[in-house]
Amino acid sequence: MVGYRCDQCAHAWTRPVEDDLDVHDVVRVDLADATLYGEIWQVEDDRVQVRGAGGEWLVWVERWRVTTY
Repeated sequence: MVGYRCDQCAHAWTRPVEDDLDVHDVVRVDLADATLYGEIWQVEDDRVQVRGAGGEWLVWVERWRVTTY
């Protein structure tokens, strides 16, 4: 489970970590300073590689940061 808390309103919630991610799934990546949308390019045990539209960027992120979109 991943926990979230809104600093402005103090609302808190959780969501399960995605465990059925596959190459070419479209996902949202929640980073501390940005939200990215892209396609999974590679999947490993604890991280995934996500590619931006048109190959603009390619980044490895922890699996818990990824949500199927």
